[in-house]
Amino acid sequence: MHIMWCIPCKFHRIKPIIIRIVLMKKIKAISVSVLTAFAFSYPFLSQAEEMQGMNMGDMHGNKSSHVETFPFGHPGKSNEVTRVIKITALDFKYEPSSISVKSGETIKFIITNKGKVDHEFVLGTITEQKEHDKEMLDHPHMKMDDPNGVSIPKGKSESLIWTFTKPMTIQYACHIPGHYAAGMFGNMQIK
Repeated sequence: MHIMWCIPCKFHRIKPIIIRIVLMKKIKAISVSVLTAFAFSYPFLSQAEEMQGMNMGDMHGNKSSHVETFPFGHPGKSNEVTRVIKITALDFKYEPSSISVKSGETIKFIITNKGKVDHEFVLGTITEQKEHDKEMLDHPHMKMDDPNGVSIPKGKSESLIWTFTKPMTIQYACHIPGHYAAGMFGNMQIK
């Protein structure tokens, strides 16, 4: 058997270099793809880490299987309504700006948005309102899904039924970013 050995020529010296260049380009393309995918997912990963361990039952967009309680009452039932209160949401204020209710009453609030932008109507203590406002500033695109509030698109009306259980002073407020700080809240005295 006769074996022929190739004498190194230009082709055989260049071929390994070309193969290395092609492989390097493929590796570079894969590396760029992996880095790009990580870069786009990083904000979501860091947000998930921030929220890990938090009680998300009372956050927007999350329905809890349990009935939530508040220091001033709980969601009411339509067959228990004792009074209807109509509220108008204007741009950065409510009419009326203060309301009195009695402990034990179940109120149906009908809120009409006559403003030029969307608004919210959220019941809460002053401390809860301040916390909720900060939450909305940090996460402005969260969907309103809390039992103690409703979103009201401009030109529309929404209702909220609430049973008040304890005498205290609370607020009703809008937490579209900037609205609460601009004074869009009203005071409610529970007697």
